[in-house]
Order: sequence, then structure tokens, then C-alpha cells
Amino acid sequence: MNRTVARVVAEPGAAPSDLEVEVPDPTGHQVLVRIHAVGVCHTDLTLAANWPEQGMPVILGHEGAGVVEAVGPDVTTVRAGDRVSLTFDSCGACEFCAAGTPGYCEQSIVLNYLGLPGIRSGGTAVTGGFFGQSSFAGLALATDRNTVPIGDLPLELAAPLGCSIQTGVGTVTRALKVQPGESVVVFGTGAVGLAAVMGAKLAGAGTIVAVDPRADRRALALELGATHAVEAGPQAAQQVIDATGGGAHAAVDTTARPDALTQAVLALRPRGTVAVVGLGEASAELPVLLIMSRGLRVIGVIEGDSEPSEFLPELAAAVAEGRLPVDRLVTAFTDFDEAWAAAREGTAVKPVWLPAG
Repeated sequence: MNRTVARVVAEPGAAPSDLEVEVPDPTGHQVLVRIHAVGVCHTDLTLAANWPEQGMPVILGHEGAGVVEAVGPDVTTVRAGDRVSLTFDSCGACEFCAAGTPGYCEQSIVLNYLGLPGIRSGGTAVTGGFFGQSSFAGLALATDRNTVPIGDLPLELAAPLGCSIQTGVGTVTRALKVQPGESVVVFGTGAVGLAAVMGAKLAGAGTIVAVDPRADRRALALELGATHAVEAGPQAAQQVIDATGGGAHAAVDTTARPDALTQAVLALRPRGTVAVVGLGEASAELPVLLIMSRGLRVIGVIEGDSEPSEFLPELAAAVAEGRLPVDRLVTAFTDFDEAWAAAREGTAVKPVWLPAG
């Protein structure tokens, strides 16, 4: 067993707090990682407020990066001392994993949400294994399926690659398959939305429109590759149509707000596609007649339709070469509470916590 301090949610609605825990040694395909950086994501905030009480205390955190401490006997892809980024887990055997889209793994719920047995604090069981890692801790137990070597990239920049960056960039380049010269509109310019803006620039999109209620976020989107920035609201779709000369080829909605999703659909040109990637409202009314008559598509996207073992090294190389300026999004914090507050209040695009030791 390995002792470490974790940040755990101990009761419904509470912010994570310190708790000393014991993490088992890795077995089989498991990998024990010393966490040096971890992004704080909107998903962490949402689930901290909604995690079932019977599953508490729970360790959240799903954008971890660090150094491998030990591996199980069946691991061949990483070894102790490797610098790695952690991402979501998957089985590697179902039809979706075999097709290179493990975000839709048939075992996804079991592997990413139902918990890893064996983590304890004294006589109390602690739920771990969130997104196959639970990285709000000094040590995280992952698997060789969701542990990806990232070379010499600074770990505070490697951390968000595992979720928000691969989701935003992958949605544009892999799910929507945006081609050079096409037009893209992104609704919501948090970390995922700004990653989508950068992904559109990487893809060679001709017109990139960012839609957000905040002027500072719109300004940052313009600096990161957007050609136009539009204030969110009922007028947004028409402004996108004007900017793109008839509507966007592709739209990315990161907000999961029904009003924004409607605007995203309205902003498309015939045969356009909107990708839904946000976690928020469970349902929304959409203009079905318009979708049918204009041949529009609405698709859901998990983790950018990516195969992390291939895609994360590509993203790391793009960051290292300056083609993907993730550093413009990241604000590093040594104090967890400050990072958590920055995520909750939106004062940082991508807060990254740097655990001590």
C-alpha cells in the first residue's frame, strides 16, 4: 500500500478536502502514477455536486499528468520514470475500442464511474478510479489503456490534454473532419471551446467564429485563431451566417444550453453538422423541420472521438512545436482551493493544480 494525501468529496455539495489515503500497489495492467499536475474541469464541479452519497468519500480529478512510479506485471507500454498524461479508461476489446473510438466503450460506465476497489483511509473505503485515475491526489492508480507517454512536455501543459484539449481539438479534426477552407462556429469559449478554436485553425478552416457572452473570452478566441467573435444571444446565428457567407459548415456546442444549441443549429448552412460536447441540460427542443429540410446533422461527441494512445502524442507534439498554444489557457495553482474556486468562478480558463511533492 502507498500512502498519499488526496482531495476528496466527503458529503453532497461539499468542496474537496484533504484526506490521507492508502492506494494499492499496481497489479495486472495497472499503473501507479505520481501526480505532478491535474486540471480542474467543469465535469469535476458538476459531479462533486451530484455524486451519490453512498459512493462518498470520492476522489475526483481526470486530467492528471505525472511520472510513473510502478507498473503491474502485465504492463508493457510504460515503465517507471516515464512522464505521462492520464485520460479516460476503456476495455480495449469491444467493437468501439476496436474501431478506434474508445470514448464509446461498452464498459465505459464501469471503468470510469463505478469506482476502483482497494483505496482506503483507515477503516473507511474511498471511491477511486474516476475516469480510470482519480487524480486529485499525490498518487493515482490508472491502467496501461489510459496512461500515455508525453515526453518532455511540461506536465502542467500535459495535464489538460487528457480531456479538455483532446475533446475540443478532436471534435473538430476527428469527429467533424473539418477541411481546409471550411467554416466553423464554436459556442462557448471555455477550455474545450478554445481548444476547438485552436483545432479549427490547425485544420485550416477559412472562417472560425467564436460565440460567448464574455468579452474577455471572445478576445482570447481571436488571439488563438478565431476570425470573428460574436456575443452570445438570440442574434448570434444571424451574425454567424453573415460572417460565413451563408452559414457554417460545422458547429461545436460546448455549453449544453438549449438556447445555445438552437442557435448552433440555426447557424449552419445546408448539410452542416453540429457537434454536442457539453455537459449540462439533459434535453433541448430543436427545430426539427429545419434540420430535416436542410439536411442538417446533430451528433454527440465523447472525448473528440479520439484514440488517446495515438492522439495525445500528436497533441503533445503540436504543443511543443507552438502550433497548439495550450499555455495560453493554463493557470497553475499550488493551492487546490484556489484552483477549485477559479474553475467554479471562471476566473481561469484551465486551472491546473500542482500537488506538493
